[in-house]
Amino acid sequence: MLITVQGPVYFSQNDETAMFEWLGRIGVVSDVTGEGHNLTICLRRAPTDDQLRDLLALFHRYQMNMRPLAALRTAKNESWFSDRSNYWFGSVFGNA
Repeated sequence: MLITVQGPVYFSQNDETAMFEWLGRIGVVSDVTGEGHNLTICLRRAPTDDQLRDLLALFHRYQMNMRPLAALRTAKNESWFSDRSNYWFGSVFGNA
């Protein structure tokens, strides 16, 4: 499963390093490629709830386009992931 995303916004070289380290600690992430502000994140499988929360937090923190994460909605995570009261809802699903 591939997620192609525009962003991220780094505030220093160490901030960029920290983002890639964070991605590396999310067990479902198998590879990250790209240059500049375009990344492709390869996932081994659908993320667990905790892994999806980590991806949401990381995308939010680094101001990445969160729309591609909508593809990770499943029947199993829909009850919390698609909850309109969550901070990410508009960024992931729009105002629909």
